Amino acid sequence: MNRRIRVLHLIDNLDLGGAQTVLFGMLECFDRSRFEVVLASMHAHQGSIFFARALELGVRVVPLSPRRWLPWYFATLPWLLIGGRFDVVHCHLYVSNWLGKPLARLFGVPAVVSHDHCYDRFRFEWPLIAAIDSFANRFADRILVIANSIREELVKVEGVPVEKIELVLNGLPERPLRRRRSKARKTIGGAGRLVGWKRFDRFLRVAKHLLTLDPEYRFILAGSGPDEEALQGLARELGVTENLLWLGATPKMDDFFESIDAFLLTSEFEDLPMVLLEAMYYGIPSAVVALNESRAHLAGDTLALDPKETESAWAMTIHELIQNPEQSRELGDRGRALMRNKYMVQDRVRRIEQIYIDLLNQG
Repeated sequence: MNRRIRVLHLIDNLDLGGAQTVLFGMLECFDRSRFEVVLASMHAHQGSIFFARALELGVRVVPLSPRRWLPWYFATLPWLLIGGRFDVVHCHLYVSNWLGKPLARLFGVPAVVSHDHCYDRFRFEWPLIAAIDSFANRFADRILVIANSIREELVKVEGVPVEKIELVLNGLPERPLRRRRSKARKTIGGAGRLVGWKRFDRFLRVAKHLLTLDPEYRFILAGSGPDEEALQGLARELGVTENLLWLGATPKMDDFFESIDAFLLTSEFEDLPMVLLEAMYYGIPSAVVALNESRAHLAGDTLALDPKETESAWAMTIHELIQNPEQSRELGDRGRALMRNKYMVQDRVRRIEQIYIDLLNQG
């Protein structure tokens, strides 16, 4: 091919989320001499969290509908696919995958790639949603998954051929790191979408037990979501509100990571979310509920919390770490070294670029 390969990345929205963080890390690293990249969002506007960042990267942004409740994308997406002359359509998240893959195939896009970032159980447990997901996956030439657990569900529940699926772990873009403060503090952070399976209720209960051990602990939660009001009510019930800062949704997490001494991950289902990789990259000692093989493999580079133990026991383990600044620093250094050696996004993007080329050559 004597011209640049035209790639459309299609995503549901440009709001805060792990998939958006992954995608924007990738957008920084594509070889622009070989690939012309366009970003389309099912619904977005200039006030969306990641909209300005896309423009900073020099990526053309196509908002297909200004609001969630106004599905203009049923008309604007086909028009974009017809006029865009894309060689590859790469779909992220739910509506983008369910609608984007069949339409891309209908309008003759040579290569269709699905990127599965999603751990939400409803799409495998609800028969109608599983059927829609399975139907859409028929139109994908390759399905990229960020965890083996997602691959297993696709094969078991939806019957996706295993050879169609490829594991592409999350990766981090290179970042200049600010020197972290050496003064010992006692601030624990958590971040992510405020939804049930992220289990921020566990985070709050650990916070209560830590305050029992030492009332000087402080906590920061970054993120937003449908469970925000319920979690704030639980925080009041547990008596941790005065020691807890709700940071809300933020597109750049530098200030969050600069403000915490340890990161706590208590979620279910997911393997290694982007926010954990980012915390480790920043050299922040991270405590992780080791509920699956991927997390268990990080033991020694993270503080592995036994999922069979109580929140009280987790709090004691974290407290012992915080009380030992040298051990905390060593744990953070090991995590940072691991991220730099094995989890950088440049390697992931080079693999994805090769997948595009292989699929186009097959056609």
